[in-house]
Amino acid sequence: MSLILFESPLSSNAQKVRFLLAELELAYESREVAMFGVGTRTPEYLAINPFGLLPTLIDNDFVLTESNTILRYLAETKGGEELYPRSPKLRAGVDRMLDLLGCTMRPRIAPLERRRFANFPHGVRDADDERKIEGNVRTCLDGVEAILPPESVGGYACGPFSIADCAWAPTLRRLVEMELDLSEYPKIVNWVQQLLMRPAWQRSKGPDLDLRAWVEQ
Repeated sequence: MSLILFESPLSSNAQKVRFLLAELELAYESREVAMFGVGTRTPEYLAINPFGLLPTLIDNDFVLTESNTILRYLAETKGGEELYPRSPKLRAGVDRMLDLLGCTMRPRIAPLERRRFANFPHGVRDADDERKIEGNVRTCLDGVEAILPPESVGGYACGPFSIADCAWAPTLRRLVEMELDLSEYPKIVNWVQQLLMRPAWQRSKGPDLDLRAWVEQ
């Protein structure tokens, strides 16, 4: 099999790649790597991914790391223009959503995930601390709501379904699992509903989180 994905079922970065592979109906070999313990990765895995992170994709003899880069590569080589447009303006919209996720949303939501899902740090939840962190998340959600296109033009991150939606799906799932009140964000609610009901997402999302033991890698 030409495609090999090194992953973990609970890794959000692996989930986004599995989502796209399912959308493209691409067969691949899954090789599970432990979610935790980056510092204890085997020499064999570090030889293909020196950072020890997840996921890693091998396409024949081509090795690629970084989940958003993998999404772009798969869309370019095995997908179609509708997933990652060639028009500079349309492509910039997709890239903006990818960068917004990695540079703004993930840094803000990851601390809240740790506290809500794993009672981290030290097994003690601090309500004031969580409210402050949730406020940072909501500031980001305010911006996302403002730039999302109306439902009438597709209802996804950039209108039509794209790799930006594959990238955002695991994080939007976490918002739902944390039972964050999204009533102030009608466009985000519609986006979540459409995205997480897609058959490819249902096939690729992986198991529900173990709220007692899970910690984001």
